[in-house]
Amino acid sequence: MPDFNVQVEGLGKCYRIYSGPMRRIVEGASFGRILGHRPFWALRDVNFTVKPGGSMGLCGANGAGKSTLLKVLAGTTHASEGRYRVHGRVSSLLELGTGFHMDFTGRDNIVSNGIMMGFSRRAIAAKSDEIIDFAELGDYIDEPVRTYSSGMGLRLAFSVAMAVDPDVMIIDEVFAVGDMYFQKKCVDKVYELKKRNKTLLFCSHSLYDVRQLCDEALWLRDGKTAAIGHTVDVTNDYSSYQRGHIDEHADGQVPRTTGRAPVVVDARIYRAGTDEEVYQATTGDSLEVRVWWKNPDPEQTPIHIGIGLFHDSSILAGMTTQFDSFAIRGDEGCTVGVLPEIDILSGNFLIAIYLLDGEGVHQYQQYLLREPLQVRFHERAEGLIHMRHRWEDRSDLELPAGLPRIREGRHGDVSSSGDETGETGGWTA
Repeated sequence: MPDFNVQVEGLGKCYRIYSGPMRRIVEGASFGRILGHRPFWALRDVNFTVKPGGSMGLCGANGAGKSTLLKVLAGTTHASEGRYRVHGRVSSLLELGTGFHMDFTGRDNIVSNGIMMGFSRRAIAAKSDEIIDFAELGDYIDEPVRTYSSGMGLRLAFSVAMAVDPDVMIIDEVFAVGDMYFQKKCVDKVYELKKRNKTLLFCSHSLYDVRQLCDEALWLRDGKTAAIGHTVDVTNDYSSYQRGHIDEHADGQVPRTTGRAPVVVDARIYRAGTDEEVYQATTGDSLEVRVWWKNPDPEQTPIHIGIGLFHDSSILAGMTTQFDSFAIRGDEGCTVGVLPEIDILSGNFLIAIYLLDGEGVHQYQQYLLREPLQVRFHERAEGLIHMRHRWEDRSDLELPAGLPRIREGRHGDVSSSGDETGETGGWTA
């Protein structure tokens, strides 16, 4: 068995750009002696390896080559140079509706997609109930796919792709549609694949999703590798690039600055009142999140700072200096968010720093701390928050009037009506 599931070496993809149809005809008629096109390299000299159980996130602007790379690896288009090797069964979600016949029903498309993936009709029939249950389309499963919304199409496509039980799963920005319930269901399924040592290639404009789902990240810019490495490092570099790009092309909606845009220089967690940097804490500890920042033009670009604590795909808590009417002044400094006696229970929590404009609307930067905060609670408890509580014995309190009557001798049998002395049996308050 190889020690990788995906290996890419010097991969490139070149498209031919013709100025008009006649140029294409002339080139064809001359058997290529007269060139009528100009080459456009959508992808050039890309190299990376993903081991079994690993996950690679792709980030970059529109047109950077992310989707082209995934299409090459999925086998839907050919590479122009270099080579790649994919070990195991591949399943991909590249574009919603790809491979679906719009006039076929959802059930018919399950069969046709399964056959295209190499399954027999018998094998697809055995998986159909599982696919339909996961998609939760109800009676719409027997309606034409052209009547589906984009979210319904995602449900069906994702369900079919997951039923294949792939060794390599390729996902391209499909979580942008669909309701939050099904998005969470999809994310849970992806986590399940990772736990089973499957490989994930994930492309998204949501850097938070990339950080949550992927161990490593690849930033593509103009078809070439701009950065590759640990997810936090690469996404922070990409965020800084985006921030500078926004500042260069600022319009009326984004305040112009005389120099660089506001920036978070560094952020770390300390034990409150000390200089001890900590990323492991116990419920009840007091912590400080110290944020060092620079703002070249505080008069024109007032700023606010936000702190977000995330667990899995949910935000546990969030706070901003704007909500608390705390003013940030000067062109550089350190703002400290004090978290006294944290009531968080055991778990790992990502901490993100947000640099916001004076209205708290525009986000200049999202800065993720390099290490998650590990919290431990040494008592028995459930959930994520330690709810302060106590128990009391108040047997002297009487039941409120008007409660439903309860049948004697049958636990949990509750009725709101009945004759106290009739054939229905004895009733007690």
